[in-house]
Amino acid sequence: MSTPASPGDEVMMKRFLVVFLAAFLLTTLSGPTRAQAPSPGRDPKKLQVLILTGYNMHDWRKITESLRATLEATGRFEVRVNEEPVGCDEKTFEGYDAIVLNFTNHAGVFGPEWPDSTRRALLSVLERGKGVVAFHAALSSHPHWPEYEKLIGGAWRQGATHAPYHTFDVDLKEPEHPIVKGLPRSFLQHDEINQRLTMQPGITVLATAHDDPKNCSKGESPICGSGKDEPIMWTLPYRNGRVFTTTLGHDLRSVGTPGFIATFQRGVEWAATGKVTLPPPATLRSGD
Repeated sequence: MSTPASPGDEVMMKRFLVVFLAAFLLTTLSGPTRAQAPSPGRDPKKLQVLILTGYNMHDWRKITESLRATLEATGRFEVRVNEEPVGCDEKTFEGYDAIVLNFTNHAGVFGPEWPDSTRRALLSVLERGKGVVAFHAALSSHPHWPEYEKLIGGAWRQGATHAPYHTFDVDLKEPEHPIVKGLPRSFLQHDEINQRLTMQPGITVLATAHDDPKNCSKGESPICGSGKDEPIMWTLPYRNGRVFTTTLGHDLRSVGTPGFIATFQRGVEWAATGKVTLPPPATLRSGD
C-alpha cells in the first residue's frame, strides 16, 4: 500500500513543475526565435557578403561593381558595399558571412588608418566562424597593424614589387581543396605577379605562377620577373574562421577572366562556410 504524499511534498512538486514549465517555454519559444531571425531586409536563403572599399590605387569603383556582379550572378550571394570602412564596428558586420577587402591605405596616402574598433570588428567576423577575403590591393594595407599580416597570410611590404602587367598561366596546386577541386590544372590570366611578398607560415598555397625573368619594365633600372614560381592564391584558418587571399585583380580585364571568376566565387563561398557548392564552370578549360 502506497504512502499518501504529505502537504509539503505536494508544494515542492508544484514548485518543480512551475520551474520546469518556465524553462521549457523559454527554451522552445524564445531561443530559436532569436537564433533564426534573419536581419531585416536581407535574404535568409543567400550568403551575406560585405565588400569594404572606397580607398585604393586602382579603379576601385568599377572593379567593386564587377566583383559584386560576379558573386550575385551565382544566385548564392547577396552583396552590399561599404565605401567608408573607418567607423565600422561589430554591429556593422553582424549577420555577414564574409567580408571582402578591396581596400588599401598603402604608404599612408591611399586611405585612412582603421581605429581599434574597426580592427576588432573584422576579427570578430572570424571569431564567430565566418570568413574574410583579401583581394589584390588589400595585401598592401595596414602596414602598422602587425596582426593583419598574419590574418591575410601574405602581405605587400617594403621590398615587394612586380614586373609589368602581362599574360601568364596560373597553376593550381591543391586539386582536392574545395576552392579548386574540379577546375583545370591551369588557366590563363592577364595581370601582375607579385614578388618578395611577406608570407606567413601555416598557409595553404592554392596556386602559383612562374614569374618570367624576361618580362621587364623599361628604363635605367628595369624591374623584371623573379624567375620563380610566385604564390597567387592561398587559404588559412584564423581564429574560428577562414581566410582566402588572391593576388589577382589589377583591372577589369583581370577580374573578367574565367579563371579569376571561378576561383573568386568559390573562394568567397569557402571563406563564408568552409564548403563549396558552386560547380566548376563548364566554360573553364585549361588554357582559357
